[in-house]
Amino acid sequence: MASVGKGDNRPVPRRLVTLFQRFSSIGVILGVLVPIAVITAIHYGTSHEHHWVHDVMRRAYYLPIVVAAIRMGLLGGLASATLVTGVYVPHAFLVHHHFDPARNLEKILEIALYYTVAVVAGYLSDRENQRNAELQQALDEQQSLTKQLVRAGRLSALGEVVAGIAHEIKNPLHALAGTAEIVDPIIPQDANERRMWDIHRREIERLGRVAEQFLSFAKPKPIKTEPIDLVVVAKRFVTLVDAQARQKGIQISIAKTSESTTVFGDLDQLAQICLNIAVNAIKAMDDHVGGQIEIRMGRETLKGKSMAFLRIENNGPAIDEVNLEHLFDPFHSGGDGAGLGLSISSQIAEQHSGFIEAENTDMGVAFTLYLPT
Repeated sequence: MASVGKGDNRPVPRRLVTLFQRFSSIGVILGVLVPIAVITAIHYGTSHEHHWVHDVMRRAYYLPIVVAAIRMGLLGGLASATLVTGVYVPHAFLVHHHFDPARNLEKILEIALYYTVAVVAGYLSDRENQRNAELQQALDEQQSLTKQLVRAGRLSALGEVVAGIAHEIKNPLHALAGTAEIVDPIIPQDANERRMWDIHRREIERLGRVAEQFLSFAKPKPIKTEPIDLVVVAKRFVTLVDAQARQKGIQISIAKTSESTTVFGDLDQLAQICLNIAVNAIKAMDDHVGGQIEIRMGRETLKGKSMAFLRIENNGPAIDEVNLEHLFDPFHSGGDGAGLGLSISSQIAEQHSGFIEAENTDMGVAFTLYLPT
């Protein structure tokens, strides 16, 4: 949804093209152009002896001018007033048959009033549209804040439960790992039981990693802020996933940018956010031939704030709308993992006063990390 800021900053030629397109719409044709044509036809077709008809028609022009101003703002009102003036002037001052019998001064004042009405109505219409846009933006921000607060409340309560469970799991895991180290040398490498024992040890290690992941979700590490260029963040996590991507035939590219994308944050944690996103993208493109991941950095103004962004876009399969809404919920997983990667990434972004957005695009799927500059 396009929103109106404090004034229309579009270039004038582009605004004129937009205005022309609006004049070509059915609503404007029926509400503005057709009434102007009908009034003009009656005006020109009425004898100068019927003074009252000319008075009515001359004032009837105000209606399409007001309609144009309401529908298209100040520029539309002025355009319609100019059109009315263009079709009225010949009848008022140049045509000698069926001319407007009013005095010249009265006709000149009438034309001046056309523009006055267009300016006043158009200005009020623009202000109302701007106010509606600001109210809509405020409503969107309120809804976004409400969702964040609800998610934060759920995460806080869930974090306490998860922390307790993770600690309970880690205690026996430490005992099992210690026992495994003692027993490991006893089982010969060529014994039939060795394969099952290796599986046993790997599973203990995997459970330890899962428990650590739960704890990192429940108790995020404190961030160490320093000036960081997002280009450095991109290169850091690309280095980590490049081998895995090349193994699966996936090409990763980083687009150059001339804009400053410096933020205050923790390099390792910001790289972790992008790493989680990139790993998910690579998993999603397992069966995709010619996989591509494109990384772009830049700056945007969002809700009146200057934000730097790092966008990771891939040409993998789109995410259905139901899953798209719950991507950052804890334990929401489309694969074999615990479903905490994106949730932890969202937490880290919030610690940096930023946020992550996910969307389906023409290319495939894009995740964008926004951080204040």
